[in-house]
Amino acid sequence: MTHILLDLLAFASILSSILVITSKNPVIAVIYLISVFINAAGYLLILGVGFIGITYVLLYVGAITILFLFVIMSINIKLTDIMEAGSQYTQNIPLAFSIGILFIYEIVSILPKSLLSIDAGEITLLYWPVELLKTLNSNASSLLNESTQVNLGSFLDISNTDKLSAGDLGSALSGSQVGENLYSSNLGDIVYSTINPNSIDANISPFLQLESLGQELYTHGASWLIICSVILLLSLVAPTFITRNYKNT
Repeated sequence: MTHILLDLLAFASILSSILVITSKNPVIAVIYLISVFINAAGYLLILGVGFIGITYVLLYVGAITILFLFVIMSINIKLTDIMEAGSQYTQNIPLAFSIGILFIYEIVSILPKSLLSIDAGEITLLYWPVELLKTLNSNASSLLNESTQVNLGSFLDISNTDKLSAGDLGSALSGSQVGENLYSSNLGDIVYSTINPNSIDANISPFLQLESLGQELYTHGASWLIICSVILLLSLVAPTFITRNYKNT
């Protein structure tokens, strides 16, 4: 039932995207754009990525798309002008296919090899995100359900590192259920963890989804966050100076 619902949401998102770029009325196109974001948010919520799904609804639908609709209705674009430019849409079809092929190649290149090696008869392209999250959730659940506190300090030197390889963790946890899960997991070569330096035993601290996003964003991406804030500040200040009328004095 979940797979069927995911397929319906994915199909609705693709159909709404096509209607956005083919609609002749800009107001109707924005309404279809709202449908795209709602379907994408529902898809993410079912996959378990609740924070990003809710952000889609609050940020894109509640703010940006409504702003688009307000601007379009304020400009009052004539339908005759759109009809005259409609014949030029077909000139961009080769560019659209090139961008689409490049996008598909980038998506396939970052997928884990375990998913790429699955037979075509067992899994389709739409199920790849489902299988990927299912693999991550199953391995994460097996780690969190382990009630025994394992001393990693006697096996690993983790004083100056924030990431450990799966092989190192598996060696340190050999003989326990956690170690077997790590050896048989498809999480990749690197297992990211949070270490408590104040404790003799190094504990892997479980994070909520929002906490993990904040941890990665403000710890490893702080510089990029500052750069983005400066760019946004420039986008606010620059139009003010561009549209300012300077009088000759």
